[in-house]
Amino acid sequence: MTVLSVAYNVISPIFLIILLSALTSRYFPLEPRTISTLIVYLFSPLLVLGSMANTTLLPEELVQIFGVMLGLTVVMSALGFGLARLLGYDRRLESAFVMTIVLINAGNYGIPLNEFAFGRPGMERATVYYVASAVVANTYGVFLASRGTASARQALLNVFKLPMVYCLVIGLALNFTGTRLPLPLQRVTDLLGGAAVPGMLVLLGIQLARASLRGQIRPVLFSAGMRLVISPLVAAGLALVLGIGGLTRDVVIVESAMPTAVMTSALAIQFDADGDFVAASILLSTVASIVTLSLLLALMGVS
Repeated sequence: MTVLSVAYNVISPIFLIILLSALTSRYFPLEPRTISTLIVYLFSPLLVLGSMANTTLLPEELVQIFGVMLGLTVVMSALGFGLARLLGYDRRLESAFVMTIVLINAGNYGIPLNEFAFGRPGMERATVYYVASAVVANTYGVFLASRGTASARQALLNVFKLPMVYCLVIGLALNFTGTRLPLPLQRVTDLLGGAAVPGMLVLLGIQLARASLRGQIRPVLFSAGMRLVISPLVAAGLALVLGIGGLTRDVVIVESAMPTAVMTSALAIQFDADGDFVAASILLSTVASIVTLSLLLALMGVS
């Protein structure tokens, strides 16, 4: 009964928004690139700025969250490459496979889920995790997608082209110095930052409406299993090693159990890393996460 309660109260609102967005995109010519641009360059950076400026998290908690994200990336990459080599995947599929188990939907799905499950404190911690995952996606994700076509210098430059990085630094500086934004700027930050989460869910709905499960079923199933089951177990182990407890531990485990990031599809298409396989992995892992996340949250006592 607890699992059903979690699915109804926490998971279903997210999927209702995704479904409504998908249905809307069937009847109106919605352009995902426009929405994505607004999220990446306007809504999300201001969400990060506002969250970091007002966060009550201690500096060590911020370091711990980043530590789990980076440690998870290393461990899941090693497992992914090992399994891909064991199963004899070619280089193109191998890159796509590792991308789907490393790049996490910590924003579109993870932030609203943690807000519904744990309230504002959960959203604060999820936003920090999202920033860490975005840094990984825009550096290591580019390397995985291109596998030799992108230089280390270019991958690093891509990170510093994102306003999110600067908003993170400014927000933390404001927080540590006890400085508040002028009221007009604070209101702008609150309003536009508040559009990030619904915008992410709308974008996810539009992109899932265009996805298909056509392709290699076995690698897709392995990818979903690694992303939804193995990843949160690894995160739980990392949290134990780093001494993380309480709500922060719960949030990093839940974020690590999110499905494959939608951004993975854009990277795969841009750098020719088997876009069909990636799209199928995103679709399957997102749908399957209804069950896996409901079970996980129920085990955590969320209702």
